[in-house]
Amino acid sequence: MDVWVNQTAVRRALHVPLGAHFYSFDNAEGFTYTMSESSMLPFYKHVALHTDVRVLIYNGDTDPGLNSIVAQNWTSALELETKSAWRPWTVDGYQRMGGYVVEYEGDFSFLTIRGAGHMVPEYKPAASFEFLQRWLRNEPFRPYAPPGSA
Repeated sequence: MDVWVNQTAVRRALHVPLGAHFYSFDNAEGFTYTMSESSMLPFYKHVALHTDVRVLIYNGDTDPGLNSIVAQNWTSALELETKSAWRPWTVDGYQRMGGYVVEYEGDFSFLTIRGAGHMVPEYKPAASFEFLQRWLRNEPFRPYAPPGSA
């Protein structure tokens, strides 16, 4: 990868200045990550059950680094009662898929954004605006309506 990305033609095609330095992260080869903090699960569970703070965890469903399956696993590991089961939400209130959402007790929600990578607003600005606007207004995320149901 380093050889390819450092070719003058590739840099020009990607609009990367010829003098720019690439940092090559090696996908953890030779990298040892040691947890230095304890689990945050008890903190989030406390917030959900013992405060009036609303929590929205969101994740692009094509994020390769912090994928939505991992996020779904840790949010469900809180063992909060499900208020609204895993369901699709839409940008248009009909069929333009935004992603999926599950809502738990304590005003704690986990939402995915379909087709978004790590920088969700960069990849899906309309969906980002929709879910964030609704969450800030404390409005429900618009459900999917199958064709012919309206």
